Amino acid sequence: MHLSVKPLKVQAAAQLLATSVDTLRRMVDESGIKVARDESGPRTRLFSIENIFELARYRATRRSKDRNAEKTPVVATVYAPCEGVGATTLASNFASIFALKGLRVLVVDLDFQANLTHTFGYHSELTSEEALERGIPLAKVIEYNFANLTRNYSNERVALQQVVKKPFGDCGPHLVPADLTLDRLNTLPTSETIAGRNDESAVIELLKEGLARKDPYFDVSDYDVILFDVAAARTSITQGALFASDYIVSPVSMEKFSTRALSYLCGVIAEMQEHFDRSPELILVGNFFDPNRVRRISQLMTITQSYQDAWLDRSVRHSDDLTNAMPGEADLPLVLAKPGSQAAIDLRECVDALLDRVGLVGR
Repeated sequence: MHLSVKPLKVQAAAQLLATSVDTLRRMVDESGIKVARDESGPRTRLFSIENIFELARYRATRRSKDRNAEKTPVVATVYAPCEGVGATTLASNFASIFALKGLRVLVVDLDFQANLTHTFGYHSELTSEEALERGIPLAKVIEYNFANLTRNYSNERVALQQVVKKPFGDCGPHLVPADLTLDRLNTLPTSETIAGRNDESAVIELLKEGLARKDPYFDVSDYDVILFDVAAARTSITQGALFASDYIVSPVSMEKFSTRALSYLCGVIAEMQEHFDRSPELILVGNFFDPNRVRRISQLMTITQSYQDAWLDRSVRHSDDLTNAMPGEADLPLVLAKPGSQAAIDLRECVDALLDRVGLVGR
């Protein structure tokens, strides 16, 4: 169990699963999932976070009659061309909410600063020896990252199963973590990177073979969602992830609104279309929105008019909870730490709108 998550009572568990207490109790009885009970008092059920994700998967599987039908995962990158706008916060929370919907989620940290990895409770800068000295479980230490999944990398190539971390059990989001050594992919000559071709086509080729079960080291065919979290800088890794994606999900901070940043992002997409005859669809998500400030309302109107097709019709309002959930401030996604907060509610509504946009509703 994730050390930062205390056992949840039935009301909190029902809130996380967006269902009623009675429905939750029925699901537990029908699924056979073992939930602990309080040893004292009325012996109420105490749900671990793993229980929550197991129930989410059970519910989704029960609802979907054609679960075993052929499907192609949705591939998306959370990206903003400037830092501090909440991209990693969205990535960690979106990945968690996708899994709470019962979807099979692989979230990939492609920023060597490893903020997403930290958010899920892993220590990217500790060695095994340092972890033992501090009493930190070795499972919280990063041994491999995305680079170890790629071909022609100077160090050993390992299979996805050896790289993936499962912070909330098998039914929660699976994480490909990052650490400082990931930056080596940005410095290797092109002939030595991922597939020995240009960086953009290399990542998409890796994904294509992994989705088709042709690459035993990178078999991602069982996932419903593959979500990349990338650095703001346009490194070769960032560019490759953008090119390989079906969608770019880009947070727009209403506190740091920048027309230039949005224009730059649209230019990046236009370049991909021009040079490769392929580009992802852009989805803009409003973040840190304060409806009580007139300037923010004016900004929102400007963006939605200029980027009407890309703008998601749900936004995340400004709150202290959201600010405190920024990378470095917490080791648990906000929607799991404070499921009843307004920011968590906003994030869940954004995911509902996002799932509808990308066609994952009903999977």
